[in-house]
Amino acid sequence: MKRKVLLTGATGFLGRHLTAAFEAEHVPAVALVRATSPWPPSDWAERAGKTTAIFGSALDPTGWRDAAGQAGIGTIIHAAAVVHHSRESVEETMRVNVEGTLQVVRAARDLGARVVLVSAGGTVGCFKRRDLVADEHAPHLDAVVGDWPYYASKLRAEREGQRLAEKLGVDFTVARLPVLLGPQDHRRRSTGHVSRILDGRMPFVPAGGIHFTDVRDVATALARLTRKHTFRSAYHFPGTHVTFATFCQMVGDVTGQRVDARFAPRPLLRGVATAAERMTRYTRLPLPRWMPDPVALEMSSHFWGLGTLWTHKDLHYQARLPRQTLVDTVDWLRGQEAGSAPHAA
Repeated sequence: MKRKVLLTGATGFLGRHLTAAFEAEHVPAVALVRATSPWPPSDWAERAGKTTAIFGSALDPTGWRDAAGQAGIGTIIHAAAVVHHSRESVEETMRVNVEGTLQVVRAARDLGARVVLVSAGGTVGCFKRRDLVADEHAPHLDAVVGDWPYYASKLRAEREGQRLAEKLGVDFTVARLPVLLGPQDHRRRSTGHVSRILDGRMPFVPAGGIHFTDVRDVATALARLTRKHTFRSAYHFPGTHVTFATFCQMVGDVTGQRVDARFAPRPLLRGVATAAERMTRYTRLPLPRWMPDPVALEMSSHFWGLGTLWTHKDLHYQARLPRQTLVDTVDWLRGQEAGSAPHAA
């Protein structure tokens, strides 16, 4: 009998596509779900396949470790995370993303299981130049992303998770992802940029870039990763990395609408970010809704790029054409606005 995969973050964008990929790749799986989250989600029930549920939190394995042991867990994919970029909630972001990872590693030790930590490409692949990419041997970019709470938390989770795994004798690997696009982003987090362009809420085009790939291709490759007998230290999942201006044009071409956003140079973005930061610090009031978060403004002036030494060969990962990903993303978002999303493959 095959040992099963335990998936945290199963109700998220990637998690939902992973359950479908497990079914397609014949990988037996169990979802770790909070008691407040029904399983399977009503709008995903027909695609959850044979994935069953264990209820609990990654932060407290004592509540689910025995059930996971009885289920015969051999690999844990830890995809649960707080994705929040603002500096207003640093403590919660660090607690969930870092301590959650360490608790999963400890649970894996007790279960005799391996760990795949789903992380962000920005921990190694964030640059001031658009022609750079980072492969799996690239160093962490503490000096670049260390003041951005989400990326800082992922960087710490990678580093401390690996250190603890080595100490406890747990096989541990990191899966670094760019921005994920595609259908079924029910929380509108990964597809937020596309939504804003569709709604005409893109007042300016940032000076930096964006790196994206299709969530379905990543999910399929991660499902295949669980069948590997040995792990490499990290796997990157590169897609399409372009300037943000080009990305807006790509979305405009797909939607057939003109994108009239104005270009915003880096000095302007830095000035607005600094002003916003000072305003919140001295007034202790939250940012007005119309003002972008300072971290988002700082990030928008950078370029993002991942390369890989082995993911294509080891996992047969191949990102589909970016236009197809954007077409499927836009079709699904428009279907939601119309009240019924088209079925996506």
